[in-house]
Amino acid sequence: MVLSRLGSRAVMAAASLALGVLPLAMGPAPAVAASRSVSLAVGPVPVPNVSVSACIDAECVSTPVLTSVRLSVTATVTNGPLPAVVLSTAACPNGGLGVAIRATSNQAVTVSLRGTVSGTTTSGSVSIPLGPVTETILPGTPGVLVSACTA
Repeated sequence: MVLSRLGSRAVMAAASLALGVLPLAMGPAPAVAASRSVSLAVGPVPVPNVSVSACIDAECVSTPVLTSVRLSVTATVTNGPLPAVVLSTAACPNGGLGVAIRATSNQAVTVSLRGTVSGTTTSGSVSIPLGPVTETILPGTPGVLVSACTA
């Protein structure tokens, strides 16, 4: 059976609409890399007038005393197959307060991680860049934690 041009456009429009609505029905999901880079932001969340440690894996910097903190992370695949990287929210280490994002993969992949910690101080806003840090993420491992948390 051959569809007319108008009929096939209607079928394509219906299919596009169905495909466009489907992801909304599934709810929010972690960020997944379908291209070379993927980003995720978490926060702001309140912190009790303290400095936080902003870290990519073990590389950390301290912030000034904050009343709230927000973290945004971008992971760029530098070596490996696509899609490979998943960014998802995580808990702060050692029960700390703040925000954290974990980068994981189901395939061996090398990524460059960058982040920005932004927060509110008693005298205004601050923004602190993190990275870039290059890490190899292997399947079946916890991946890399990027965090902005109290001690």
